[in-house]
Order: sequence, then C-alpha cells, then structure tokens
Amino acid sequence: MQTTFSTIEILGTIEEGSVEVCASADAKYDAASGKVFVTLSAFARRLSRDGHGEQLRQSWLPPDEMVMEHLPREDASAFGRDVFRGWVKKVHASISAELMLRT
Repeated sequence: MQTTFSTIEILGTIEEGSVEVCASADAKYDAASGKVFVTLSAFARRLSRDGHGEQLRQSWLPPDEMVMEHLPREDASAFGRDVFRGWVKKVHASISAELMLRT
C-alpha cells in the first residue's frame, strides 16, 4: 500500500496550555484492490521542552476509526482530506468548552 495523505492537526490546548489536543489521519491506497483506507485518530499530547510530548488517551475523545472506499488512485488524496475535515469536526465536538483553551 502507498501512503497518499498524512496529517496531524493541533485543535487546541487543555490543562492551562500544557496539553495539546490533536487529530490525525493517514490514508493509504491499495492498487490491487482499488481501495483507499483512511485511519483516523484523536489524542492529547503533553507538551515538553524537547517537542516530543507523551501521547495521552482521554476517555472523552472519540475512538480511532478507519474509513474505506473504492476509488481510482488519483482521487485517494482528496478523499483522505475530505474524511479528515469531518473527523476534525467530530473531535472538536467531543471537547467540552470548559476544557478547551483556543490556540
């Protein structure tokens, strides 16, 4: 399988700015089957001085998802981006206003 799209977006911070809330997507295309697979994830990441924060799983975040679709190779990246936009909205909706400090 070939990676067609991969991204992580920081949606904001919690715990007085010490933890980032992130959404990610990785899209891979399988030429043999003509399918694109998009793996979606949401996590919190504790900020550290070296920039490599520890990932924290939070119960209020949605569980990881995978979306699959039959598509031609040339449509796989656009499909991955579209799926990710919807995922970001879902992750945002899971975060209560009291927890989130906008970045």
